[in-house]
Amino acid sequence: MALAPGLPGLATSTVCSGVPQPLRSAVEAAVGPVLAATDAAAGRTARLRLSLEVPGRRVFLKATPQSHRHAHTLDTEALIAPAVRSLAPRLLHHGTADGWRWLLFDHIVGRVADLSQGSEDRDAAAHALRRLTKLPASDAAGLRAEERWAHLGAGLDLGLLAGDRLVHTDLNPGNILIQDDGTAVLLDWARPGRGAGWLSSGFLLAQLIDAGTRAADAEDWARRALPGWAAASADAADTFVTALTRRRAEQAATCTPGRRAEREGQLRSAMAWHRFRTRT
Repeated sequence: MALAPGLPGLATSTVCSGVPQPLRSAVEAAVGPVLAATDAAAGRTARLRLSLEVPGRRVFLKATPQSHRHAHTLDTEALIAPAVRSLAPRLLHHGTADGWRWLLFDHIVGRVADLSQGSEDRDAAAHALRRLTKLPASDAAGLRAEERWAHLGAGLDLGLLAGDRLVHTDLNPGNILIQDDGTAVLLDWARPGRGAGWLSSGFLLAQLIDAGTRAADAEDWARRALPGWAAASADAADTFVTALTRRRAEQAATCTPGRRAEREGQLRSAMAWHRFRTRT
């Protein structure tokens, strides 16, 4: 539902009826009066996600109450934004208002990536990841890979995942936006990490397998499209896939009932990949 063009401000929008006045005021102080507002697809780390029409342009608002358990991830996105400005929407403004944290980004026109076998979107995503491997991890990059998965590392050498590159740990199709010119933009840097340069490629491969690509075919494609993954040692790749499978088992066991089918499907994909790599 959208606010009719020309109506003055967020307060009159049904979509924005739950936005407190101080947050509305902060947004309009930053970008001017909002002429229209469209509710975006719901995310899991931001309570509000709105595409806003403002004088001369469109912007994208993410906001979450400071009391929410994911509120700190908006601070992470604000801190990481300068490092990923060549791959992600530009951060325009951020701040707090009336107990909310909020971010305003350039609005990017595009569509959710199709990661099924044969889709050209996979090559666009691979191109973005080849650029990502050139970015060093900044102080805002979050946990090291070996720290993030330490509780999953029994019998594994998690040091094989270590490195100084910036890692996108949540490369689901909704976080890969394909623009009209075919290039990919990487969204949602709420949980970046630091580690080996090929780790982001590993997370992308997991999504390809989730989308129905056989593990053997996904890895064959990666050898051509993702040089970093191709150069990773077999032991390092095996360690990643084993840790990922354990993580997905953990998520399937602890998720809410509404996400159980999704999480169990992801676990089956990871197990299939693990069987392929270990031949068990």
